[in-house]
Amino acid sequence: MNATALQDALAQKADRMQRCIARAREELRLAGAHFASDFTRQDAAILNVQRACELAIDMANMFIAHHQWGLPRSAREAFALLGEHQLLPGEQVQALQHMVGFRNIAVHQYDALDMDIAAAVIAHRLDALTQLAAVLLQRSLDSSAPESP
Repeated sequence: MNATALQDALAQKADRMQRCIARAREELRLAGAHFASDFTRQDAAILNVQRACELAIDMANMFIAHHQWGLPRSAREAFALLGEHQLLPGEQVQALQHMVGFRNIAVHQYDALDMDIAAAVIAHRLDALTQLAAVLLQRSLDSSAPESP
């Protein structure tokens, strides 16, 4: 994949991610104090968080593959690789890895999901995903800029 194709793919995924995050937050806002008992809004919000996380994982893996940094065996490892290559500070790597953990619980152990924690994640933790998208987009633009003579 050339640099332009990478930028286009990352931009499309970042846009979809933003829509998912906005939708999750809108469902939380609309449910208000009843989020824990509003199963329809919970499902819509959590599904959009899952999608946003999967888009972040896809973006990380695309960027890693483009730069030929290896083949991560897991999403957690993909984010760690971005940290090892100084794209992300350690605390952001950890925040993204926690998001993967949250996503895994939502996907595989939905009944174990604490809705107070889910609401806090939706309200306060999804910015880690948008920060990742911004970094990857900026770095893909920087790496494709023509070098000055």
